[in-house]
Amino acid sequence: MKKYMLFLLLLFLAVNLFALTPKEILDRVDKNMVYRTIKYVGIMTIKKGRRKPRVKKFKAVAKGRDKAFIEFINPGDRGTKYLKLGDELWVKGAYAERADKISGHMLRESMMGSDFSYEDTMENEKLIDKYNVKLIGIEKINGKECYKLELVSKVKKISYPKRIVWVDRNNFVPLKEQFFALSGMLLKEMNILEIKKIGGRFVPVKIKMENKQRKNSYTILEMKKVVIDAPLSNSVFSKRNLER
Repeated sequence: MKKYMLFLLLLFLAVNLFALTPKEILDRVDKNMVYRTIKYVGIMTIKKGRRKPRVKKFKAVAKGRDKAFIEFINPGDRGTKYLKLGDELWVKGAYAERADKISGHMLRESMMGSDFSYEDTMENEKLIDKYNVKLIGIEKINGKECYKLELVSKVKKISYPKRIVWVDRNNFVPLKEQFFALSGMLLKEMNILEIKKIGGRFVPVKIKMENKQRKNSYTILEMKKVVIDAPLSNSVFSKRNLER
């Protein structure tokens, strides 16, 4: 009996010795999900109520946390472009002569009628820099064991003061995420539908974003031709490229 109790004690110590802290878990998420550069073709399928789904297609590139460029290429939106430079976001409509600046609360508005906001689409920042994190459980999502993390904002002026994230314990990809307002109201829910290993990383390539404030409102984003951490010219991220 004493040997059995000693075995359990040693097992408990071993498990806790090698257990990750909540910060270490989130750090691994950031290392997997934040890219030096990314380039892909995106397809958004937007569903609103009983209406027929709308499909939009775009080309996207991003460099670090400060630079991103998106150009829509589907008929009807062809020529609509977005440029992120630091904390500034510029948009040029398909038939506009000049770009307009989007700022403040407008960054949280729907992008092209989808359930993704401008910030959602262009986010490429470390969560550990913006949130305090706590491990609140272990749960299964689609049969995969996940860390359940609670993220509470440690910075002001943020779209989602609180997030609940289910992180795959094997590859550190957030399989599910809920986004909350300061009041505690659930705003959105994101689910990862497909993951591919690209350049040594596990990359979500099919994502469903659901607006919890509207009935039957969701957008599925598919990422095609994904290239990670390849060199990108700074000329792509310029007002001149945006307005040409």
